[in-house]
Amino acid sequence: MAIIIVEAIFDTEKQKVWEAITNPEVMKIWYFNMSNFNLSIGNEFSFYETDGTTYLHQCKILNFLENKLLQHTWTHPEQSKGSSVLTWKIEELEEKVKVILTHEGIETFADAGPNFAVANYEMGWNALVKTSLRNYLYNIKKLTFEVKIEASADSIWNKMWDKKSYTEWTTPFCAGTYFTGEIVLGSRIHFIAPSFEGMYSDVFYLIPNKLLIFKHIGLLKDSKELPIDAETEKWTGSFETYKLNEIDGLTTITAEIDCVPEYIDYMNEKFPLALQELKKISENK
Repeated sequence: MAIIIVEAIFDTEKQKVWEAITNPEVMKIWYFNMSNFNLSIGNEFSFYETDGTTYLHQCKILNFLENKLLQHTWTHPEQSKGSSVLTWKIEELEEKVKVILTHEGIETFADAGPNFAVANYEMGWNALVKTSLRNYLYNIKKLTFEVKIEASADSIWNKMWDKKSYTEWTTPFCAGTYFTGEIVLGSRIHFIAPSFEGMYSDVFYLIPNKLLIFKHIGLLKDSKELPIDAETEKWTGSFETYKLNEIDGLTTITAEIDCVPEYIDYMNEKFPLALQELKKISENK
């Protein structure tokens, strides 16, 4: 039997975690929109993926213990005859909270095809627990910025990640900022300011000219990677995403960033300015 286990420790209270996995108004912020969810044994609820149309999920609550455990079935009736069981456990660990997610029986979805492979569930649950849930608990917000540029997606992509022009369009953040490393899937990137401080990140997902996701790991000092400390632990694993969509020579760039509270105002001010710089150098205006 295929079993996925994802564990994470958070500096929060168990009641806040419990609310995150049982309150529909909170769940739709970081998880899924479950309008017919009711915390009672035997309750059947359903939901779709975040885009609201892709995969129907049907579930039934099997057991729960307030602030400690929630267990329910997990099925995809439109794609598979299989059935699995999802269990959330919450444990107090000194002054922190440990969350353990277990998903059993995923192999029964083999009849639904490769999109339902165990590896995909494992990647998804790690992202949901260690990033999405963590972001909610620590008030890390997803900020979205957009700009339309009269140029092809491939030419804009080259401007974005050419090391010389990268320094140009990111000037509003910090003049002279640059990066080292190559934009290749799995590559380690160093984003460095003239002070030789900055951030190190991994290229988490890549479709050239269309989609790039950075996974931010930690901080740099003197251009060297610092170990993860208690403060960095709150945001390590956060994502920064760039999407390019070209229609008839007009390309829409959407940037999404997971942002800690203390930088929200800064990003809301600087990111639109940076995208305007990108538009300027891409359109040669």
